[in-house]
Amino acid sequence: MTQLYSTLATVYHEMYQHVFDYDQEFEFYDKLLRRNNCRKILEIGCGSGMLARRFVLNGYDYLGLDLYDEMLAIARAEVPSGRFIQCDMRNLAFDGEFDAVLITGRSIAYVTENKGILDTLNGVCLALRDHGMFVFGVFEANGIFDNFNDFEQEIRHGNKTIRRISTMKMNLATGWTYDWHAKYLIGQEGVQTEYEDLTTLRAFTGDEILLFLKLTGFVTTEVINEAKTMTFIAEKK
Repeated sequence: MTQLYSTLATVYHEMYQHVFDYDQEFEFYDKLLRRNNCRKILEIGCGSGMLARRFVLNGYDYLGLDLYDEMLAIARAEVPSGRFIQCDMRNLAFDGEFDAVLITGRSIAYVTENKGILDTLNGVCLALRDHGMFVFGVFEANGIFDNFNDFEQEIRHGNKTIRRISTMKMNLATGWTYDWHAKYLIGQEGVQTEYEDLTTLRAFTGDEILLFLKLTGFVTTEVINEAKTMTFIAEKK
């Protein structure tokens, strides 16, 4: 299991402020939510609260959910007025409470087995009111495996430099899965620390996701295709 959201939670929080454009991501969700009159929302995979801050500031009735207590500790410090709970997305226990459910950051990639995907989507369906909206993104299998390369990233955060060296290996044990080994080299005030991390992720084809949605009580209303990702917008039947 990855350490990126536990032992390395602070590294994640500092690094991903420079990896993701949270303002742009919030604008995408905000337009969808306003267009569909959604005010009460659940964000699954809320992480360290960077989107939560924006949802709360813009008046949404917001609940953030994450698997990792270390991430939630940062989120609660960053967004004191936000509401957050610890839970596995495969074990949701809500009953028609939300206008919209978002799985952000393509967090469903960490659910690598079909049963886990079905459990997650069934739980999301139960959490939504009738005709509620479900939005989530996945890594697209053709895009990932057609250009399956190692890569490096380096960011500066204050007086800290974070360098990540990523090595990719096909796994294919439970679908379009692959192993991501990452080495983190963190330099600060002349001192360098090093961490290793390994996780397995799952990519999907579009047809797989459409079938999963159909089997769990959703009607797909829009699919947004990008280079290596797909975003699905669905409605509870």
